[in-house]
Amino acid sequence: MKFILVTGTSLKQAQGKEHGKTSERYKEAVAVCELAEEDLAKLGVKPGDPVRVKSPYGSVVVRAAKAREPTPGVAFIPSGPWANAVTSPQTHGAGIPSYKSLEVEVEPAPGEEIPDLPSLLKQTLGGLKEA
Repeated sequence: MKFILVTGTSLKQAQGKEHGKTSERYKEAVAVCELAEEDLAKLGVKPGDPVRVKSPYGSVVVRAAKAREPTPGVAFIPSGPWANAVTSPQTHGAGIPSYKSLEVEVEPAPGEEIPDLPSLLKQTLGGLKEA
């Protein structure tokens, strides 16, 4: 199902960051895709179910969540590595990538694991070099 992706800072994200970006608390706060309740129903998923978010720039599995401010047709992922996995790396002269208004496809991902940060970095960057 197609959505417009918006990313941004969330309070849970900021709180999770206090525990470290490799912590489970950060992952729980940031590896989510908030959708309107009616969109969750159309997808046949419940909050907590894994969903795959795909764009022309990549794909990532995150946990579905009920949007705090529901807007049908809009998906929200907090800023961070999971959102970065599907956003364009191009800055178009602005110095930062475009984190708003990106068309994405969201689909149920039953049985798929939500990657932790090291796994996500290996998936998106092709592996990390040892120091």
